Amino acid sequence: MASLLSLKAGSRFWSGKIMLDRWDMLLMAIAAFHVFLAPYTKVEESFNVQAIHDILYHRHHLEKYDHFEFPGVVPRTFIGALIVSLLSSPFVAAINLIKLPKLYALLIARLILGGIVLSGLHLFRLQVRLKFGQQVSNLFAIMIALQFHLLFYCSRPLPNIFALAVVNLAYAFWMSGLPSATLKCLVFAMAVFRCDIVLLICPIGLHFLLSRQVTLWSAVRCCAITALLSIG
Repeated sequence: MASLLSLKAGSRFWSGKIMLDRWDMLLMAIAAFHVFLAPYTKVEESFNVQAIHDILYHRHHLEKYDHFEFPGVVPRTFIGALIVSLLSSPFVAAINLIKLPKLYALLIARLILGGIVLSGLHLFRLQVRLKFGQQVSNLFAIMIALQFHLLFYCSRPLPNIFALAVVNLAYAFWMSGLPSATLKCLVFAMAVFRCDIVLLICPIGLHFLLSRQVTLWSAVRCCAITALLSIG
């Protein structure tokens, strides 16, 4: 019975239109405007910016990676930088062919990251529309467009921004009635990017338990396996 409900919820998750609408285009345009208005990064972003640079330009020559010479005091992950680099690489290869400065590679990487974050937000807003209607979905997009913080930071390679991309997806799964997928996303984001996402896992997990969407054993098993795979 639980698997049947999960299957129905999964089909409902993808039942809406995946294509971007005018509100998504507006949000992406504002985010892109911030990228070009403030193209440079700050010190907190330096690790991931350097990691993206090394993956794009040094590739398999690991001995040239800056991280090996300056590892820092806190272990950090390359996963977010690797995903952004892989998606950016065709465009970066094109700008290298026409001899454009590396600044354009930074702009491309930031635009790609912003697109990843806003794609997750699109899936979240899609579930808002399915659950509460088109008007609420539009108002949600307007609220995001009118605030500064999210659209300015969504393209900045910070650990919490990589985590935000996964959390947006987790919220979409949550609203579509997929508790296991929600927990997997949240645990992965916690283990890989931001440990303080445990503050989200606890109340959401409690909600799943109290509403009997999962059992305690299935929740613990799901979270433990995901955590082990994430840190392994």
